[in-house]
Amino acid sequence: MAGTDATPTGRLRNVALVGHGGTGKTALAEALLTAGGVGSGRGGILDFEPEERDRGHSLGLAVASFPWRDHTITLLDCPGGADSVGDAYPALPAADVAVFVVDATQGVQPQHDQLWAACEKIGLPRVVFLNTLDKEGAAYQRTIDALRERYGKPLAPVQMPIGVERDFNGVIDLLHFQAVLKGDDGRVVTEVPEDRRGQAERNREILVEAIVENDDALLERYLEGEIPDAEQLRQAFATGIASCGFFPVLCGSATEGVGVRLLADFLVEECPSPADRGATDGPPAVYVAKTLSDPYVGRINILRVLSGPLHADDVLESRRTGNSARLHQLFTLVGKEQTPITEAPTGSICAVAKLDDVITGDVLAAKGAEVDIEPLMPPPGYHRVAVVPASAGDEDKLMTALARLAEEDPALRVEQDPDIHQVILHTYGPGQVDVTRARLERKFGVRVETVPVKIAYRETLKGKAEGLGRHVKQSGGHGQYGIATIVAEPLPRGAGFEFSDEIVGGVIPRPLIPSVEKGVQEAMRQGVLAGYPVVDVRVRLIDGKHHPVDSSDMAFQVAGSLAFRAAAEKAGINLLEPILEVEVTVPDELTGDVMGDLSARRGRIQGTEPAAPGRTLITAHVPEAEMLNYTAELRSLTSGAGTVVMRYHHHEEVPDHIAKKVVEEAQQAANA
Repeated sequence: MAGTDATPTGRLRNVALVGHGGTGKTALAEALLTAGGVGSGRGGILDFEPEERDRGHSLGLAVASFPWRDHTITLLDCPGGADSVGDAYPALPAADVAVFVVDATQGVQPQHDQLWAACEKIGLPRVVFLNTLDKEGAAYQRTIDALRERYGKPLAPVQMPIGVERDFNGVIDLLHFQAVLKGDDGRVVTEVPEDRRGQAERNREILVEAIVENDDALLERYLEGEIPDAEQLRQAFATGIASCGFFPVLCGSATEGVGVRLLADFLVEECPSPADRGATDGPPAVYVAKTLSDPYVGRINILRVLSGPLHADDVLESRRTGNSARLHQLFTLVGKEQTPITEAPTGSICAVAKLDDVITGDVLAAKGAEVDIEPLMPPPGYHRVAVVPASAGDEDKLMTALARLAEEDPALRVEQDPDIHQVILHTYGPGQVDVTRARLERKFGVRVETVPVKIAYRETLKGKAEGLGRHVKQSGGHGQYGIATIVAEPLPRGAGFEFSDEIVGGVIPRPLIPSVEKGVQEAMRQGVLAGYPVVDVRVRLIDGKHHPVDSSDMAFQVAGSLAFRAAAEKAGINLLEPILEVEVTVPDELTGDVMGDLSARRGRIQGTEPAAPGRTLITAHVPEAEMLNYTAELRSLTSGAGTVVMRYHHHEEVPDHIAKKVVEEAQQAANA
């Protein structure tokens, strides 16, 4: 029987776990669930999709709740891999705090920077959990210093380890200046070890300075030399976190269970509830944080209740489409396990099945509901591949299946390109392509193969020339008679197509003039040199002949097409290629390597400028043909530290030696 998720709003904690792939984020989530009495302690609750098990890491958002000290903590376990991080963005507005999991052996990594900026954009409070302090190569103080250099002085340690690597034996609570030793449930409290006191005192000073910045009276007394005690600091502590004026750093080891319970305590004691973040009772409204496509249940939407409470069978209206949706089935989630409920309190996370035309980022609200939320969609992906059905039987199902997957994965964009006649997947990298193919087959029975993306080359005229088009056929009954003479010449790049009628004396009847233009445009569409569309051309119709009986619309379309081809062959054809404006952000020390790589791709560097502390933005114009696999290649070149944005800029002439090769390949394909 369905129950009620009855935890009051003030005792809810919605926590987004974020970070770079491989930091132990899901291991921390599983450890928290185990500490809360949920699950077997053997893991596997959150990474339950077959593709996740095959690859050994998270590929999509997973949700699980657990009880903790009269509170309910709901974890939004966000993927952090370079090819799957897109799922994290729309999940962030559903949370009230983000816990950034940082590997103490690796330090700050690219996805941390990306998601930190996303949290900053929507004003989401942040906590850092420094993980894997028991592993070889773990570095506490160096990582703290790097974090503060990257994210500023408001970031400060609240805990520090007692030893690292094999010597890791617990954590020091810097606020209360006491040690919590590794042992029974992580709560064996003692004094700070003598050999750690000096480092602990220095870090506590950093902590105090960060906290007092959030309380004017406390700051004034501190500057006058008064050192606030733990209780005075604690009063400003939670306020600073909620206002994004203070970012605390906790530490531990998810796999060893050290610091896990302390993190859960910290979340309920110091971090904001939905009530602190503006959730209020009232007409129900929800935000859609995630859409899942289940082959048996259908569409499942994960909801954050913005105002409420929310009840089963509530009817809400989509702010995007204006359509109404009845919430027939409400349930809570622990990974893939569903527990039906009849009511979800304000501020909670729940799920609903079988809503049509409701997608990630949507807001559904009852009439009169005031909604204040900023949806956060992932940045576009720039790794492109074309897909074709593996068999004729898959062709009809392909676009429907891809549309369903694009609803589930907001970083996947599907495009049917009318110019190159291909189905294009825009993704974050090869890994996302592989996962998409696997899900297509598993969920929808559709197998696809990947093929290279065709480049949208164009053709244009080299010069000005006259062309005669003669289409005269007479063989019993009505014949075909159309003769047209045109002058064709190139226009400036991007000017498009111009057609002018300069016929005098009625040599071509006025109703047949558009037929000539239509024939010219068809010839341009088909191309002359290599089958690519001809662009940026002016055509003047200067002469022609007609027959009172045998002339027709079709005859003059053919005449116009022949006339253009004749003029184009005389004028000569230039092949044009698309040029992208490329913006690459990289660590300063890699700027030279990346600029050299772009130049080797026939790129022209447009400039550089500082992007952030220690990072440089490089702008370049690069042929699209050289950038098809650039996302993955940049990741390799920069060890994942580089990011790229690409957009179409213009077409320009292809160098002769490359044009020759492109034309030969096009002609071979046409003759195949």
